[in-house]
Formats: sequence, structure tokens, C-alpha cells
Amino acid sequence: MFAVSLGQKLGRALVALVALSALALQGGVAWGATWVVDNEQNIKDRLIAYQFEPSADIKRYVAEAGLSAVGELYLLASLPRVVPAYEFDRYCSKSEPGIGVLGCYTLRDKRIYLYDVTDPRLTPMEPVVAAHEMLHAAWARLSRAEQDRLGVLLEEGFAMLPEDHELRSRIESYESRDPTSRIPELYAILGTEVASLPPDLEAHYSIYFDDRMKSVLLAQRFYAVFDELVDERDLLVQNLESRSAEIEGLRFTYEDAANSLRRDVDAFNAKNAAGGFSSAPEEFQRVRAALVERQNRLDGLRSTLKQKIAEYNELLGELTRLNNELSELNQGINVTLKTEDTLEADPELSD
Repeated sequence: MFAVSLGQKLGRALVALVALSALALQGGVAWGATWVVDNEQNIKDRLIAYQFEPSADIKRYVAEAGLSAVGELYLLASLPRVVPAYEFDRYCSKSEPGIGVLGCYTLRDKRIYLYDVTDPRLTPMEPVVAAHEMLHAAWARLSRAEQDRLGVLLEEGFAMLPEDHELRSRIESYESRDPTSRIPELYAILGTEVASLPPDLEAHYSIYFDDRMKSVLLAQRFYAVFDELVDERDLLVQNLESRSAEIEGLRFTYEDAANSLRRDVDAFNAKNAAGGFSSAPEEFQRVRAALVERQNRLDGLRSTLKQKIAEYNELLGELTRLNNELSELNQGINVTLKTEDTLEADPELSD
């Protein structure tokens, strides 16, 4: 029998314990290395965000957009910068008129640039844009499998929108410039501007927002500024078009009556000059009175026409004011407008 003393057993046990401890330590190092690799981006984000000193505006955007700690982390890790208009195009480009670019997330340097909106009527959109670009940064950090899963939910959320929802034309605009932008843009826009979303998508956005409706309501306030002015302008244009048609009808009636009266007055004067009424003074008075009555009616019509033209021109001035206000608002959101035809005033009737 092979016998082993107590001392030998104890020595072997200690060796075994040391070996097991070493094995455990090696496993911990391996696990730790794996965790670092898997969380490399998160570690970098936290280091960058920790060292970044956000401006007062950026801090305000975080609060007003309803961002969570994770949303704030991705925003700050993108080193957001509010850029004045004169240099904004150096960082964020646009390729066609009518497209307002208020921010961008650049893949080359993983930074967020935000347009400096100076019109106080438009400032509600600033936190929304910041949150929008934060979501682009978040999207860039998702796995392909997660992006594919979310793509289905995003299309579901998009399908829930009314057929006349302005987002449909916006997405078409994005796709016309870059067909691959549809899903990432849906991800950023639905998350910041659309109130009702599929439950699974809403749950996903709760990672980045403590109160997503803050962004949604700010976006609604922003678009309401334009919607109210556009509705007012459209009603005014309809009114002007109706008045223009009425004026043209009155103008035709006036000119036809004036030409007819002119011919009859010329005939009356010619007949009178030739002595045609010398033997019929009563006829002279009757014809003359009828012509004077027609002239008075024509003067009344002329006064009505001039009044309607004055009212039309006054409304046209209001339309010019609204167009100028909309133009200022569009410039405030970095939109280059195309030259559009505008209604022009009808000329005054000559005296």
C-alpha cells in the first residue's frame, strides 16, 4: 500500500490550492480583457464625456429634451458644438434649396455640430436637434443585428403616420439624396418628434430619454410657428384670388359700360350739333337725362371698383409681410429659398 504522511497531504493540498488560485486569477484576467474589448466604446465615451465641459446651451438642451443619463452621455461624448451660421457649412453640408440643416453627426470624427439658431421664435427646436443628433450617435453604436431589429419597428411606426404627415415628404427628401439614410433618419426623427410609437420602440427610446415627450412637444411648438403663418398666408392668397376674379369681372363690366356710354354720348353730341334735336327739345332732355343717369351709375361702379382695388392692394401688402416673415423664419433655420412668383397689385383706374 502506498502510504502518504499527513505532512505530504498538506503539502499537496497547498500546491493544489495555489494552482486553483492561479487558474482563477487567469480566468479573471481573461474575463476582464473580454469585458474591456466588449465595452471599449462605452469606456471611450465615458472618458470623453468626463473631460468635456459642456456650454450652458448644451446643458439646457439636455434638460429641455428630456434626455436620460445615457442620452446625455452620448451627446457629450460627441463633443457637441454650437456653430454660427457663417461657418456651419464647413461641418454640415446641404445639397439643394429648401432643405434646412440644423445639425449633423459626422462619422469621420464622431462629433455633433449644431446650427446656432438666433431667432427666438425658433429656439424650441434647438434641444430637439441636439437629441436628434444624439440618436444618430447612438445608432452608430448599435450592432447590425439590433439595427435590423429596430428597422422593422421603425417602419411600423412610420406606417402609423397619417398619409398627409409632413414626415413622409421629409423622408423622401432624405432618400433622394442618400437612399441608405431612410432608417437612420427615421430612428432620429421618430424618437424626437412623433408622440405615438410601437411599444417595443418606445421601450428602446427609454434608454436615451427620461421624458421623450419633452422633445416631441418642443418640435410641435416649433412647427406650429410655421403652420400658423402658412395657414394665414394660404387663406389670404385664397381671399386675394377671389377678390382678383371679382375685380376683373367688375373691370370688364365697367369698361364695357364706359365704351357703350362713350359711343352714345358721341352720337348724342353729333346729332345735337347737326340740329337733330332742334324740333324736339323734349327728346333732347329725355336722351340727355338718360345719358347723365348712365354716367352717374358708371361713376358709382368706378368708385366701387377703385375701393375694391384699394382693399386688394392692402391685403397684398399683408401677404408681402407674411411672405417676408416666413422668409426670415426659413433663413433662421438655414433654408435657402427658391425664387417664387408672387401676386402683384392691379393697376389703379386712371382718372
